[in-house]
Amino acid sequence: MWHQILALLVWLPVGVWIYTVVGWLVMDEVEPPIGWAALMVGLGLGLATSLAPVRDLSWVPFSVAVITVVLAPGVMEAWRRYEMFRIDVEKADGIYERLRVNRGDVYAMTKLSEVLYERGVIHPAIALLDGALKGQPQDLFQNELKILGRWKRDLGSFPLRTEVACPRCGTINGAGVFCQRCGGEYLLDLMRRRSVGFGGWGLVMGVWLVLAGLVAAGPFLLTDTMGPEVRLGAGILAMLVALGALGVFVRRGVRG
Repeated sequence: MWHQILALLVWLPVGVWIYTVVGWLVMDEVEPPIGWAALMVGLGLGLATSLAPVRDLSWVPFSVAVITVVLAPGVMEAWRRYEMFRIDVEKADGIYERLRVNRGDVYAMTKLSEVLYERGVIHPAIALLDGALKGQPQDLFQNELKILGRWKRDLGSFPLRTEVACPRCGTINGAGVFCQRCGGEYLLDLMRRRSVGFGGWGLVMGVWLVLAGLVAAGPFLLTDTMGPEVRLGAGILAMLVALGALGVFVRRGVRG
């Protein structure tokens, strides 16, 4: 009796999951391969609960479906923050392109300091902006001077740390954009290192899709009561989900 209840109830979280994933696809918040893999996993969990050959285990895919829906908002919020971080890293890389051509580009340094500050690299951002504005006409950089003053006030009683170790060679640098020893873009490297933690969400999502896909396909793969066509189809679904999750990890988690 309880199996029949779960077979009906499972389509509530699955329906919410499908509606949510379709919304992500329409708003271009997830890439199509990831979205389609998530849709297949959701449908697989519903079918695994409703048509489970071993009915005593139908609560397993049902529980995974419910947990997936409960965790989805938090995971997607973390994913959104990661995407914003990645965009800012790309923006900083573009600013460095200008600085490679003209290392004295004050405008580029002010923009780089703003990106750094927004991403939590506070002390190097203040030191960079302070150094860039020294000796510059105040009437041309009034807004930047106001920003610098607000940043310094926000520090309060904390002393400004102007020295930063280059992640590549370990050299201690003052206010600047290139390492004094190896010439590395140490501020950009600092941002990239901070984004690695966010990139780990690619691994979280990938592993969860793999596990959910295996849970959905497992009841059909591990029983002789279903025909070989059903077991083959479930196996193909599990492999597709696994490959999609691996792609997410490689593209998001490793690249950070």
